[in-house]
Amino acid sequence: MSYLDQQFDALLKYWPDEDRNIRTLRTDSFDQFNTIGFPTKRWEEWQFTDFSKFIKKQYRLSWSEDLPSIPKSIPGLIPDLNFILIINGHYQSQLSALPDGVRVSTHLKDFNAYQNIYTSGSNQNPFQVLNTAMMNSGVPIHIEPNQIIENPIQIIYLMTDLSEPLMNHPRFHYHIGENSQATIVEHYIGLSDQPYFVNSVSHATIGKNASFNHVRIQEETESASHIASTHYQLETDARLNATHFSLGGELFRHDIQITFNGNGGDATLNGLCLTENHQHHDQHVTVDHQHDSCNSHQLFKYILGDKSSGVFNGKVIVRENTKQTDADQSNKNLLLSPAALMNANPQLEIYSEDVKCAHGSTTGQIDSEALFYMRSRGLTQRKATELIIGGFAEEIMKSISNENISDYINEKINQWLRSSNNDD
Repeated sequence: MSYLDQQFDALLKYWPDEDRNIRTLRTDSFDQFNTIGFPTKRWEEWQFTDFSKFIKKQYRLSWSEDLPSIPKSIPGLIPDLNFILIINGHYQSQLSALPDGVRVSTHLKDFNAYQNIYTSGSNQNPFQVLNTAMMNSGVPIHIEPNQIIENPIQIIYLMTDLSEPLMNHPRFHYHIGENSQATIVEHYIGLSDQPYFVNSVSHATIGKNASFNHVRIQEETESASHIASTHYQLETDARLNATHFSLGGELFRHDIQITFNGNGGDATLNGLCLTENHQHHDQHVTVDHQHDSCNSHQLFKYILGDKSSGVFNGKVIVRENTKQTDADQSNKNLLLSPAALMNANPQLEIYSEDVKCAHGSTTGQIDSEALFYMRSRGLTQRKATELIIGGFAEEIMKSISNENISDYINEKINQWLRSSNNDD
């Protein structure tokens, strides 16, 4: 019996009175996962990433005894934000603060109301199937209709004080009501040298004429593996502004899907990855234009040092008979070391004529002429390099309107630049 079989049996025993429908969902999903298995390099969509460590390594689920003492100072807490705190998979409702117009529900209530969310996309992604079987943390968040939530909500998912390798399978659902506006920061932080595995699924339903700003920050420890699936579903005239920032984790794989379920939707998706040592960051993005007059804009940047590696696979699909689609996709990568490796594959699948689409990818090193110019102005090699890299990253940050969030990420970028082991 594998460690996953053992942990799944333990999960069922831990919650013996769980709702029958949820229990059936779990068991069906686990059977499906056992049929599919972990991805291998023979799978086209997964060929550049090695997932064999999940077979070799033994992880166990986090139980109640794995909740450490609550830290006096909460790591990563951004000033003036509402927040939800989850430590080692355990939701700390007594410390969380939410504004009027926002409510947190249970997965049971959410499942009874939106069963399709729990099963959508499961055939394509084995990690999402595994999450459905073993989901043991995370919360559904509802923004009521006709609400303007001024202050962002920060979800801090903290892994800390681990005594042995743990795994968690958090599930977050964001329901943005019609005509509402909200910003959510989904923030993963690691403070443990022990190996651990976070396998998260997030699903955002953005209602008619609603606006959703989503900032996802992944700063796990370098001993961690972080696998994620994020699905944005836009209804008529919905707007999405998403920024994904990652610099942590030995292994990071993120599948992102945007689906337009109504006319007039607009989605902006930006991403920045910082990698060094032997880190590997792999992101796959699919934008599905199914309705008329929808716009999508993607910009993903990677900065890779040492022997790290990255993958960007972006696909824009424009369905047949759709009209007035405007979609662009850009991937730009900066290699700081001759040993760094980047695999990029932007794609367009267009089945309609009334479109405006563009895509492209560039990979290169720091411009030697720009570096020479800055050195000639008296800057050291190190400082000139930091300024060039900072300027390369700056474009991603422009989409974040909240100054405190932007300041936090900028400081993380600056810390990474100062501590980077790349050659001066």
